[in-house]
Amino acid sequence: MFLQIHMLQSLPPGNLNRDDTRQPKKCIFGGVTRGRISSQCLKRNIRRSPQFEDAFGDDLAVRTLYLPRMIADALRQGNLGVPDDEFDELMAAIAAKFKKEKRSSEAEDAKEGGEEQEATQREPSTANGVDKTGQLVFFPPPYARRIAELVADLRNRNLPAYNRFIGRKLTPKPTKDVESTLKTEIDRFLQKANDASKLLTVDIGLFGRMTTSDLVVNVEAACQVAHAIGTHETIIECDWFTAMDEKKMEFAPTQTEQAGAGFIGSGVTFFNSAVYYKYLNLDTDALKKHLPSLSCEHVARVAGVLLDAAALANPTGKQNAFASHGVHELILVEVSKTKRPISYANAFLQPVEGGLARNLMTESAIALKKYIDSVACAFAPADLRRAYLAVGPASVEINGAERKNTLDELVAYVVGLVASLQKAGVSP
Repeated sequence: MFLQIHMLQSLPPGNLNRDDTRQPKKCIFGGVTRGRISSQCLKRNIRRSPQFEDAFGDDLAVRTLYLPRMIADALRQGNLGVPDDEFDELMAAIAAKFKKEKRSSEAEDAKEGGEEQEATQREPSTANGVDKTGQLVFFPPPYARRIAELVADLRNRNLPAYNRFIGRKLTPKPTKDVESTLKTEIDRFLQKANDASKLLTVDIGLFGRMTTSDLVVNVEAACQVAHAIGTHETIIECDWFTAMDEKKMEFAPTQTEQAGAGFIGSGVTFFNSAVYYKYLNLDTDALKKHLPSLSCEHVARVAGVLLDAAALANPTGKQNAFASHGVHELILVEVSKTKRPISYANAFLQPVEGGLARNLMTESAIALKKYIDSVACAFAPADLRRAYLAVGPASVEINGAERKNTLDELVAYVVGLVASLQKAGVSP
């Protein structure tokens, strides 16, 4: 089954997701500059949303560099028989099984911009600290404990193989037959670690995992998330930071010194505002393949939580400075047995225009409706079902779609429809 979500959201001035020049991200689309929020930023905010926390809690993955440290801590806490003085060698050996990311300056803004950086150029992990992998990877919570158990087992069963794994020189030098045995033992350890990484969490199943490691398998995402793009031309503006000294009038000796700001920033803050079109989809069959233990009801629940989180989560970049929050005024959901992903971004290939008498959100909603009626209908699967929420300036009628009055109603509709279709195993 295939679920697609299309949304329109107007966000007031802010700098939610910065590029390497500290400006709001942008792109050229339809020949003009648009505001942009990267898909990695959107996925992170969905993963870290209260909706995901409430629904999945401790079963969510952790994305970290510190797997070697987590394994060492698990060994120590579990009293598994590996001496503390071997931890540095062990952590370095674990880290060496990953590649080190060469991260651009853009990554420096990742935390405040709410963005998860894709791995780019990689080199062997060196000088990154023995307790770090050098590559950000998603791990299920029990994974570090499981690797700790496998490490302890390898050490107890075959100490020479363990010593070879952590990089210790063996004396006397092993024969070829012994070398072959050591390699077999280490390969068996790596395969068990690899198998353990196949036990996925919901968020890994949804958003995938990309890594270059013998320890961890890659996961193809069941959910695709597009970069949010502005429906209209967007101009980036800048603002100087100034602040008043509240004791200046009391302590400054002259009127000249009393005048003006107490502080003027040495740099500028960039910002923009835009109506954004957002698109994401979910292949429930792929999710079920990643997480075969999920029942039909659980798959439907994941779909509902994904919709709820996508509708309510906002990027966090510079929010204390701008409080750039806004609701999605149009949310269209499409469900079909046919996997046929279609973004409606081309509804805005001709940028919409606003003005004193023209609301950009209204114009965006009208453009989306026209595209659905004139283009999307030509490619829509015969079994497609649509439901939508449209409020305020985005309040348009979409042909052939059930209209819902609240987000909760729309989420409940999706959960019920996905659950019934999963159970029936037939098209809508």
